[in-house]
Amino acid sequence: MMSDSFPTSASTPPPFGIVDPPAGQIRNSDSADVMSRIPGLPKVAEAVSNIDTAQVAAKVDKFKKWTIGTFKNSKQQLLEQMGKIEKTQDPEFEAQCEQLKDIHRRYGQIVVASKNFSNILAQMAEAEKQLSESFYQLSLKEEALKAQCTTTSETMRGVGEQASSLDTCLRFFISSMETVYNQTITDTLHTIYSTESARIEYDVDRNEISSAQESPNSKTLPAGATEKCQEKREKYENLKKDVRIKMRLLEENRISVVASQLEKLQTALAAYYSGNAKLLEKSVRDLNSIQIPQPSFIPNSNNFM
Repeated sequence: MMSDSFPTSASTPPPFGIVDPPAGQIRNSDSADVMSRIPGLPKVAEAVSNIDTAQVAAKVDKFKKWTIGTFKNSKQQLLEQMGKIEKTQDPEFEAQCEQLKDIHRRYGQIVVASKNFSNILAQMAEAEKQLSESFYQLSLKEEALKAQCTTTSETMRGVGEQASSLDTCLRFFISSMETVYNQTITDTLHTIYSTESARIEYDVDRNEISSAQESPNSKTLPAGATEKCQEKREKYENLKKDVRIKMRLLEENRISVVASQLEKLQTALAAYYSGNAKLLEKSVRDLNSIQIPQPSFIPNSNNFM
């Protein structure tokens, strides 16, 4: 009777070409062993020694402070909306800021509507020029209708050129309104948003100090908390002054520039719809001579912060 024979583990070849380590060497799957066997890759000890622990600790501490500050600010805003905590208010200043935000939204609507009108006008001008060309081509074949086709072609060509001129005026007007909307007003809005953030940070510290003073069981405030709160209050007040200056200068410049732009656009529209080609061309030249408002009227806003 033959007995079944099975190959021993020693005679079984390693699967998929894996070769056992030489005798006396123990296979180690640790990352340190892997790093040491890969050419060009530093060892763990060498990699760790190159880390600037002071820099890492500073970044971790900065991230920790940012996280705590963000949580406190979010909590402050939530409690304010729920009416469970007092917030610093300046009704007149806040009303002026909201008014500017509303004006900014309305300028955005003007930009969008003007672009839609310009696109339609450009398409119409192109269609009129194509129709003019079609009448001209027909006049070459229809001798009996040559005079009428030629007159119609010239009329349509003139109408198309006037539409192109109006579109030029409109595009210049759009460029100016985009500057007012995207840069001039936005510059002041950025300062307003910074002021709102500064107000929240000030109220966080102010309410923490107030709670500690009113409740004897509260935890002790860290050293310098009062001075830090005062610094944030001064930053908030300085930003408010900055906003007031910017809003005053913004209104003066905005009204002057936009009024001039609107007068020129009205002249161009009247010339186009009345068929006055010469007046329309003059409007194009006048629009090109108008200065577009600058993005900001404050040389350096940091001077007010």
